[in-house]
Amino acid sequence: MAGTPHSALVLQGGGALGAYELGAARAFYEDPNFAPDVIAGVSIGAITAALLARPGRGRKPLEALEAFWREVTVPGTFLPPPLRPYASFLGNRKFYVPRLDFLVWPTWTYFYETAPLRETLAKLVDVDALADPKAVPKLLVSATDVEKGEIVYFRSDGKEGPLTLDHIMASGSLPPPFPQTEIKNKTDNKKRAYWDGGLSDNTPLGAVLDELDKLEGAADGERTVYVVNLFPKQAPVPQNMIEIMARMKNLQFVNKTEQDVKLMCRFNQVAALMEALEGLGEGNPLRDHDAFKQVQAQGYKRVPRIVSITTTEAMHQFDDADFSPEAIKKRADEGYAQTKRALQNPIDPCADV
Repeated sequence: MAGTPHSALVLQGGGALGAYELGAARAFYEDPNFAPDVIAGVSIGAITAALLARPGRGRKPLEALEAFWREVTVPGTFLPPPLRPYASFLGNRKFYVPRLDFLVWPTWTYFYETAPLRETLAKLVDVDALADPKAVPKLLVSATDVEKGEIVYFRSDGKEGPLTLDHIMASGSLPPPFPQTEIKNKTDNKKRAYWDGGLSDNTPLGAVLDELDKLEGAADGERTVYVVNLFPKQAPVPQNMIEIMARMKNLQFVNKTEQDVKLMCRFNQVAALMEALEGLGEGNPLRDHDAFKQVQAQGYKRVPRIVSITTTEAMHQFDDADFSPEAIKKRADEGYAQTKRALQNPIDPCADV
């Protein structure tokens, strides 16, 4: 008997590039049955994840996400058209605003205050559901422990305490534009400082696979992971300093899980072998062999079906700060179109392994 099918949604970070996730969500939620068991995100992806997994009361997931992007759009009508993509450098009143304490600028560790983002999220996210360990779908966001230099995963299961807006803010605390976020550690009751999770891993696929494995019936049922990538892997060789900086940023945050997935795909063969041997029951000639017992204890599972959706648009140096209506619409439209194509023609990452 087949197990219960399960799915997960993984969302990258990338500032204003996250409008691509808005378009992807429009495509996903066209299917009334779309209901991932796990939603995970980093930075702007963590914000997207929180809005989709814990929309404010009276709102549907997509409605909450649409409302967020309406709030953070910066028209820049006071600037000439060529400069409007840069209007957000002067601030985004529903996301971040410039610091004004210029007298102490030598001691600054960040340039913008992010209190407006917290206020925006407080209106659009159900904070009670965010803290509820029994709420579904499962929610996972990541941040970087500044002192330890390690990635930290904040889960909605309540084992490390309830999720709060602090955890969502921590995931997007990208330096030096934004301040670190301090959260009290449940283990030692001390505050720890966190930066953007994308500094450690912008695509938390491994952590999501672990969450899927915990679900009832996940070992036997069909599993699908949808990964939305905001940074294209390939790009032309840069020809000037601005293009070099853009390419470096792209390479820092691009999805680096491809080789990990290919390695996991090889485990499919091990899982298939173990299934065949275990199916022999008493007739398994290796059932008492130490090597068989050791591999059996590892509990190898088949790799889920992974549907990867990746932008093809080249990323320029300041695109992640362009909250202009034109840029948001363009990215959302692209995210919608490419998600529709990916859903209709998914590529099997294990096909060539």
